[in-house]
Amino acid sequence: MTGPWLILRVPEGSVFIYVMPSGEHLKKWPLKVLGQILKQEKIQITMNSFGKPCLLPGMGFANWSNSKGECVLAYSMECDVGIDLEFYKEKKFVAISKRFFAEGELANKAETFYPLWTKKEAYYKCMGGEFFSVLKSCSYPNAKIWNLQGPYKEKHEIALCLRNRLIHFNAVFLENGI
Repeated sequence: MTGPWLILRVPEGSVFIYVMPSGEHLKKWPLKVLGQILKQEKIQITMNSFGKPCLLPGMGFANWSNSKGECVLAYSMECDVGIDLEFYKEKKFVAISKRFFAEGELANKAETFYPLWTKKEAYYKCMGGEFFSVLKSCSYPNAKIWNLQGPYKEKHEIALCLRNRLIHFNAVFLENGI
């Protein structure tokens, strides 16, 4: 297994972010990586009431996202995680942001739309809730969210959200995990 692309250290633990290598199967790769991390041949995933994939208790927290045939996976033993990956493409940014974003979050171009969208989706995937209510909010209570620049040549956004029962995000240290 290739090591993590990025390791995020927070006072309560670590989050490991993996990037799918070329040639891997988009649907099978997240379970393959989790199997290698947890040293188990079969990984049991359950879905909570919001459709969020959950590992069995005591096995940590994982979430993944894909866009344009690429996939990223976030895993932590200590912190609940949500991650979103989006490659830039032209859309009706003003109309979408008026419909789905909070007042004052008008996005008229990709560079303002995608950082907001990925943060909101990562938050939803981490915390749960009603999707459209999360999109309409401009706050992220009980969580910490980062926008990351990934390893892709095409323009994209990656957002990572963490929730911990003991939220104390005093310091963050990024390491290159390779």
